[in-house]
Amino acid sequence: MTRTRPLPTRRILLGAGMLAAAGTAGGVLLARGGDGTAQAEALLVALRDGDFTQVPLADGDPGSAASERKRIIGRLLEVPGAEVDLAWSGSGPEPVRGGRRVLPLRWTWTLPPLPEPWVVESRAELVDGEDGWAAELSPALYEPSLGPREHLALRTLAPEPGRILDRGGQELLGPREVIVAGIDKTAVPAAEQDGAARDLAELLGIDADAYAASVAGYGPKAFVPALTVRTEEAAQHRLDEAAQLPGYHQLEQTRPLAARRGLAPGVLGSLREADEEDLAEDPTLEPGDLVGSGGIARARRDQLLGMPGVQVLATDPEADRSRELHRSEPVPGAEVPSTLDLRLQDLATERLARTEAPSALIALRPSSGDVLAAALGPVGQAYPIGLVGRYAPGSTFKTVTALALLRAGDTPDTVLQCPERAQVGGRSFKNADSFSPDLFGDMPLSDVIAHSCNTALLLQHERVPQAQLAQAASALGFGQEPAEGLDAFLGSIDPEDEGTEHAAAMMGQGRVLASPLSMATVLASVVHGAAVAPRVIADAKPPAPEPEVPLRGEEAEQLRGMLAGVVERGGLRDLQDLPGPAPIGKTGTAEWVDDEGELRLHSWVIVAQGDLAVAAFVERGSYGSVTAGPIAHDLLRGAADIV
Repeated sequence: MTRTRPLPTRRILLGAGMLAAAGTAGGVLLARGGDGTAQAEALLVALRDGDFTQVPLADGDPGSAASERKRIIGRLLEVPGAEVDLAWSGSGPEPVRGGRRVLPLRWTWTLPPLPEPWVVESRAELVDGEDGWAAELSPALYEPSLGPREHLALRTLAPEPGRILDRGGQELLGPREVIVAGIDKTAVPAAEQDGAARDLAELLGIDADAYAASVAGYGPKAFVPALTVRTEEAAQHRLDEAAQLPGYHQLEQTRPLAARRGLAPGVLGSLREADEEDLAEDPTLEPGDLVGSGGIARARRDQLLGMPGVQVLATDPEADRSRELHRSEPVPGAEVPSTLDLRLQDLATERLARTEAPSALIALRPSSGDVLAAALGPVGQAYPIGLVGRYAPGSTFKTVTALALLRAGDTPDTVLQCPERAQVGGRSFKNADSFSPDLFGDMPLSDVIAHSCNTALLLQHERVPQAQLAQAASALGFGQEPAEGLDAFLGSIDPEDEGTEHAAAMMGQGRVLASPLSMATVLASVVHGAAVAPRVIADAKPPAPEPEVPLRGEEAEQLRGMLAGVVERGGLRDLQDLPGPAPIGKTGTAEWVDDEGELRLHSWVIVAQGDLAVAAFVERGSYGSVTAGPIAHDLLRGAADIV
């Protein structure tokens, strides 16, 4: 909405002695004679407010004067956030000379996104005629160089978009040539716009109802975008056929897009055109403006988009010509450094390409919390499950349970019972079908973790209350708030769960929920020796996690030793052939029931080697060592040449 600043009272008030029934001029009653001061003040008010009924005019009438004002400056007044201040310039109206009086004016325009107000010095004149003082109006009164057919207009100058870079400076997201296809409402009669919108939507393969509603909701002279495609992919979208439809129009633009389709979408996010909901929520947005959607793009939108420049133009519509009166240069977008490693990201994506269920691979650097890769499989993923998925973590959560038992007084050598089955609250729990019967009986805690004995941990549920289990999870970074630009779920565990829910939580089921990133964070915290805060923006400084009881060095060392046993004699023995430092890790399997009532398995693995922690997850697979294990193995082998 345009806001017009009120002028100071001393400048625009008409004194009681200035108005008198002594004659008429331009439809107003003003005293004849005098020095024109009253008429000058009335003109100042009229120019500000657009109402000329109190102004004596040398030519024309108040209605035509108001229409001319709107023609000349109306486009500037319609700019969202526009403000105009009008005052006398210098010492005010000049003395009377030869029956004329010059009125120096100062227009001060605040026009977003101009960084500074645009100040215009102009002049009006009063002439003393038979009926007294009257104003002479012309376009030059608003801007001294304006010709009789010209009006003022504003043009936005788009800045060059910035880029998101990987940790080595490789571009992940940056300027790309695109074609924006849509309908120009000025080229289609109003009664035919709904049909035109639906025809175009059907041809382009987008939601016809939604696009028709967008067309109806935009202004009568709007271009309404339907689809934005990369220029090199235009042939895939039937744009040649679309060009034959009524009202079709396309624009060639530069947009910030990922270096290639599907590249780390959950981390990078996107910059898209504002939709109706965006426009309704933010009155500063205009159709065509870009908004950030998720990830780094949303967190650093302004930095990536830069600052638009602005031209104030004098436009002659009859000659189809414009000239520049004032300009502010666009400020190009900046570079945003991410923590991703493009080579590792590509390696992770390539490894998941062979999976036949929703899947994810996360690679995290324990020493810094840097997310080096966040890859998705190719099947059935409407959102980045590696970052925001909410799944039972299964036995990978036994890393947390082991810490809780250490804090309850156990050591890796403490002997526990590992029976075939265990009863808790009338519910029977068992070990995995792949668990060797030879292992049932007494075993030290280190072997309980190495071989992943469910029943041994379930039987300890009375020694480790749920609140202490939740406290141990927090010490390993589980459940913290995500850092800037990281749209992620980092785990949840209710500290008040009891009975069978608490017992199930001891083995990572029940109501415990985790994402692959949250479990990678747990293992990274074990490696680092303190709770790790994952991040995706390299210059962001996320607050360090503040668990109620932080992880101690001795605890971390004991956990690392027990997780090394999983590789040495447990379910991750296949990782022994990896070159470099000895890996540590934990497998996990969690049961779930699909929509058809079939019992399925989530397959998990968390593995760390040196300063790299990896979480592999397949939504529908086999045991962790069978499905997720080989994925993590291949990533670590390839990563040896990268990180």
